[in-house]
This record gives sequence, structure tokens and C-alpha cells, in this order.
Amino acid sequence: MTSSQIQSTRDWKRTLRNSTLLLGSTMTVMAGATISPALPAIRTEFASVPNAELLTQLSLTIPALFIALFAPFAGALLDRLGRRPVLIGALLLYGLAGASGFVLNSLYAILVGRALLGVAVAAIMSGFSTLIADYFSGDEFNRFVGLQAAFTGFGGVVFLQMGGLLADVGWRYPFLIYLLALLVLVLVVLFITEPEYQAGDTDGTKATMPYQQIVPIYLVAFAGMVLFYLVPTQLPFFLETLGVVGASVGTAIAAMTLAAALVSLQFQRIRARLSANLVFALTFGFMAIGYLTISQSAQYGMVIVGLLVAGVGLGMLQPNLAGWLAPLIPASLRGQAFGLLTMSLFLGQFISPVFFQPFNGNSAFLVGAVVLGLTATIFVIRTGASTHERSME
Repeated sequence: MTSSQIQSTRDWKRTLRNSTLLLGSTMTVMAGATISPALPAIRTEFASVPNAELLTQLSLTIPALFIALFAPFAGALLDRLGRRPVLIGALLLYGLAGASGFVLNSLYAILVGRALLGVAVAAIMSGFSTLIADYFSGDEFNRFVGLQAAFTGFGGVVFLQMGGLLADVGWRYPFLIYLLALLVLVLVVLFITEPEYQAGDTDGTKATMPYQQIVPIYLVAFAGMVLFYLVPTQLPFFLETLGVVGASVGTAIAAMTLAAALVSLQFQRIRARLSANLVFALTFGFMAIGYLTISQSAQYGMVIVGLLVAGVGLGMLQPNLAGWLAPLIPASLRGQAFGLLTMSLFLGQFISPVFFQPFNGNSAFLVGAVVLGLTATIFVIRTGASTHERSME
């Protein structure tokens, strides 16, 4: 085999590996979006069950709680057992637990399946994020986490549409989409290799987690998700006051998701020109402007404009969090670090409805805009302080 053929084979394997990382990352957004269109039919099917409406809603949100609870443990397993074996086990559990709703005849059993799905997602999201940090660094890392966020966004749009089409056939059929995880499992077995890393630093000392540096990252991740989840939890009710219901609600949320995905594709270029602090200032600034626009909207078209502006900010949030975290963590502790990041993100999703429960309609988005504006201001100040420190050196 010639050197050019060897290089071609390596490039092909790298392409398949990277495609597996991106496809695997879409498994996280499937957890909730897939069955969302089937919720009304599920509620009708189990109408005789006490508190059927509440339990049906929990079937959508309970994975987020279990992701948050189990992500730290999943991260520890990734470092102790290795990335591949944990991902293989998690993808198998994901496929079986996710698809279990197709055959189960008890709403309570479906909830158990959804909880197990959350456990699997905790390991999958942490695992693929850890592998990306293992395989890439610098500009290449920024490029790939941007692609990861974009694929997740596009996946949300695609899986929501697939779930809607299958829900028209019957409420059980959207659960079958989760079997796609078994395809990803095969791809992981074939194309993902266990990265090499040591249990300590290069000088032989035991690696330690730099909590003082990384706790602020988790706080920003938590706050970002609390504020972002205003859209899926509050927007349907706000649009209802404008006389907008049904498919138009899904279209509105998809517009924000699509805008975020397109911006994520450009993250490497953005990050190459701007500091992490300034990117966060823009992230929360765009979201603040978008939410303020929504809060003052009296027409559906203006709401869409606000969502598109907010989506520009959202598209930079998760790639910038990953780019902030990865360089600070020893390789042997990356699983735990990204497990904690996963926990922070999904805990924010779970807490968001509770945090904004006292508000409704435009007041919720107005409060969100104020908090986002203050957060953006903090990062502008941090940017100025960092610039001043460098000028003094």
C-alpha cells in the first residue's frame, strides 16, 4: 500500500469517526423532542389513570431530571472504565428504554422507561463531549463543538418533525425513533477508538479537578439553560394569548433552533476573533434583545423575529461553554468534568419552569430579558478587565 493510499485510509476512518461523534450527539435532543407531538394522544389513551395529564407531561420532562442526577456518576465511569464501553452500554440502554413505550401498556411503566432513558442520555452526552475533547484541541476543537451544536439543533428540528408524522399514525410509533441509537452503537463499535490518557499528570502526580476555575462554568451553564427553557415552557402559553395555537407553535420554536444551529456552524470563526468573555456577552445580549422583542410583541411575526435574534445568542452558548471548560481539565478527569457540565445544563432545564412559575406571558420574557441583559453586562465588564490586565503586563 502506497503512502497516499495509507493517508486516504486514515482520512476515511477519521471522517467516519467524526460522523459518528456528530450523529451520536443528536441522541441527546431526541430524548424529549421525539414524543412531544404524541403527548395529547398519550393523555387520551391513559385518561382513566389518576393525574393522567400531569403524568403525561412528566413523561416529557422526567428524562431531564435523571440526566441531571446521573451525569456526575456517568462522568466518573467514563474516566474509570473508558469512553467506549460506557458509550456502548448507554446506547444499548437508550435504544431499549426509549423504544419501550411502543410495547408498554402502563403509563407508570412508560415513566420508568423514560427515567432509564435519562440515565442513558447522561452517559451519552457526557461521553461524546469527552471524546471530542480527547480528539481535538485549539481551533479544531472550536470548529468541532460548533458542528456538534449545529447537528444537535438540526437534529431537534428533524426528530420533532419525524415524531409529528409518526404521531399521526399512532401515539406509540414515535417511540420507535429511539431505535436509531442501535445504529449509532454499531458505528461506535466500528469507528470509535479509546483515546490514550494517563491517570495523572506528566510529572507522575495525581491529576486534580480545578474546581475554583470550573465552578463558574457550571453556574453559567445552569443559568443559561434556565433562561433558554423559557421558550419551550412559556412560549406556547404566550402565543395562545395572541390566538396562535397548534403547528405554528412548533414552527416558532423550530425557527429559534434553526437560527442557533446556523450560528453554531460559524463558532470557530467567531471564537477566533473574539475572547470567550466577549462571546458570552454577545450570547446573553442577543438572547436579551430577542426576549425583550417577544415580551413586547402583539403579532406572531414579531415573536418569530424575537426568536430568531435569541437563537443567534443560543447558538454560541454550548460551544463556548465546552471551549471554556476543556483546556482546564486533565485528560484523565474529562469524563467527570463534562458529566458535571451535563448535570448543570439539564438541571437548568428542569428548574426553569419552577423559577419562572410566578410569571406568565409577556412578563416571563420581560424578566428573562432583564436577567439576560444583566448577565451580558457582567461579561462585558469581565472582557474590559481582562483587556486591562493584558495591557498592564
